[in-house]
Amino acid sequence: MALRIPPDVARFAKLNLDVEVVVQRIGRDTWDLVLIDPSGNWTRAIFPSKEQALAAAEFLGTPVHEGWDERMSQRMNRRDHWGQPGGQRRAL
Repeated sequence: MALRIPPDVARFAKLNLDVEVVVQRIGRDTWDLVLIDPSGNWTRAIFPSKEQALAAAEFLGTPVHEGWDERMSQRMNRRDHWGQPGGQRRAL
């Protein structure tokens, strides 16, 4: 089976510096590949196996984290629109 990486995900990895990846299980037969840049911008792709998600990260040339550690959680939350004054608000 050929590895298919969505074009927007490949573009994100190519155009943003210092992108890192988190691979996590999101369903019985699905794995999430979350790409995050240092500013907290992110995108994701879904793969049918952990092996394919890891192969995609390797193809993109990004450092990989299996699951979330403290540093990657902080990186992901760097653009917290809800926590900023004047930022986006959650519906009540």
